[in-house]
Amino acid sequence: MGAGKDRNALLQKISEASFAMDEARLFLDTHPDCMEALHYYQNMCAVREKIVKEYTALYGPVSSYDCFCNDSWKWVEYPWPWEGECK
Repeated sequence: MGAGKDRNALLQKISEASFAMDEARLFLDTHPDCMEALHYYQNMCAVREKIVKEYTALYGPVSSYDCFCNDSWKWVEYPWPWEGECK
């Protein structure tokens, strides 16, 4: 599998985890005492965080919120996630 496919696969996994979190959050808005939904949401948060860390280590930050730069603004040095294979 090439680097572009790995990158796209990680972005897909981030999107899937984000979607699952959004859906669980919406359910929790109307069912705040549902422990099963709360555990599901917490699990998906952990899954997404792990994938985002992996993506960031390999390809740079997923969003500007993930850009922790001490000496310069490095967000602009990477292809942005929505640019696909563009460089």
